[in-house]
Amino acid sequence: MVNSKIRDTYSIVVYPQNETIDEVKVLKDILWSKIGWYNSRNSKAHITIIMFLADQYELGFYKKCIERICRLQRAQEVTFDYLSLSKFSHAVVLLPNDSSKPYLNDLLKNFRKGIKTKHTVKGDNAHISIGRKLSSAQIDQAEHLYGNINMAFNCDTIAIRKLDEVKKQFVVIDEFKLLGSPVNYHQYSLL
Repeated sequence: MVNSKIRDTYSIVVYPQNETIDEVKVLKDILWSKIGWYNSRNSKAHITIIMFLADQYELGFYKKCIERICRLQRAQEVTFDYLSLSKFSHAVVLLPNDSSKPYLNDLLKNFRKGIKTKHTVKGDNAHISIGRKLSSAQIDQAEHLYGNINMAFNCDTIAIRKLDEVKKQFVVIDEFKLLGSPVNYHQYSLL
């Protein structure tokens, strides 16, 4: 008999197109060539919305919630053009430009509001990690590695990733498209 109360770790993420994933991999490779292995080295580009624990039945419920939210959210082109190197957060991350921030903040807020569980950890503001858990010396080494960055992609896909406990890496198990269907409150009204 399968124990349905075994909970696995999942994350819901904005998942960019392969071209953007490849561009971020190049940035990660440059960092690796300078400082060696680091946390998030092998993680594919994404924007974390939330992380949560769920058993197989709870996961089915959350998938339905994600589908419902995706039906209402519209896709939009977003641009990441700022590289943040922070000794405080021990990270090197890409941040969205000023015109992309409001859209991404609303998108993340809508998912976080729509998917609530006592086993949920909210993500931070929208960012794409290059390296995490870096020492101050590693951040200093990374400071002059990159020139201007201007990475744009169509924000149209949400993915569920499951933590592979052996590899200690998240793997995409499902993808959903943002459909942007308008809510029509007058659809059922009489003329």
